[in-house]
Amino acid sequence: MIKTETKKKKLKRRHPKKASGLAGRIIRRTLLCLLTLILLIVGALYGICAIVFKGPSVDARDRLVNSTLEASATKWVPRLFFSEEKINEIVDSNAVVDSNEITDPGLVVIPPPENTQNPEINDEWADYPDGIKIINIKGDSYRGYLMIVRDPSKVYVATSSDFRSGKPGLKIFDAMKKEGAIAAVNGGGFPDVGGAGTGDVPLGLTISKGELLWGDRYSYYTGVIGFNKDNVLMVGNMTGQQALDAGIRDCVCFGPVLIVNGEPAQINGASGSLNPRTAIGQRADGAVLLFCADGRMNTSLGASYADIIDVMVEYGAVNAANLDGGSSTHMYYKGEAINVSSSLYGPRRMPTFFMVRE
Repeated sequence: MIKTETKKKKLKRRHPKKASGLAGRIIRRTLLCLLTLILLIVGALYGICAIVFKGPSVDARDRLVNSTLEASATKWVPRLFFSEEKINEIVDSNAVVDSNEITDPGLVVIPPPENTQNPEINDEWADYPDGIKIINIKGDSYRGYLMIVRDPSKVYVATSSDFRSGKPGLKIFDAMKKEGAIAAVNGGGFPDVGGAGTGDVPLGLTISKGELLWGDRYSYYTGVIGFNKDNVLMVGNMTGQQALDAGIRDCVCFGPVLIVNGEPAQINGASGSLNPRTAIGQRADGAVLLFCADGRMNTSLGASYADIIDVMVEYGAVNAANLDGGSSTHMYYKGEAINVSSSLYGPRRMPTFFMVRE
């Protein structure tokens, strides 16, 4: 009897071990299945990318290479398939050609204030008392939004800070509240290694409300984009001193320049990639064109530089340039988002914005 009870106790003591061993085997097999599934997915994605990158369609290859290079988090992808030399060759053969021209301010004639307030003279604005209208744009590969601002004197560069504190930049809606602005889009570029930039400082020359905040007088900057004291949009390459001599009151740096003095830029190959994009332009009557294209989603892959040029030409731009894009592409009006951000985490922190005063 004693021996039987002892055996039962031994069996009872073994049961928890058997249960824990069984649970361990289940966990290990589950993890193994998950790991196998992940490896299969990664392998399938690699195979699909390899087919596109190495496949017969040169246009598809070039668009994919440029698209991944323009996104900070995927710049490494083309390097899995091509040498640096080949990547540079693809980029160079699908680029916007820099004309090195600078805006001629005389091509933009802004009507005097008494005319801009008379709807009989300009029926275009009869239904838009705040001087802002938004047009939905549908392209072959994207959906976009064009904001037309009647009075260019109300468009300016707003900043998150003076860039000296090291604090992260502001999100667009917080920056709008700070400025009391009615509308805004994102502005120039900023350091964004791996897509983790905090928008604490900008890239290139930055002038806001007549004050030189970033850059210096003697350096040469490509893709200067901003307004002079006569409210004419100036685009081109110049030194900081040349920008100040031209009377530029607000500017950022990015690019490429898409239209200068009424002449669209020459585009090689596939004109870059399909991505979310932001651009700014100005008509001959001074009205400002702010354009955002959604991208990186199944309902809107994105726009190319050629797409932006087409929109700007259609709506009368004399000068136009590409602003920072990708997950930075944002358009807000009266506190509401107009476009759909490609960022999974909502609006990003950025150092500069083009804003419209109330």
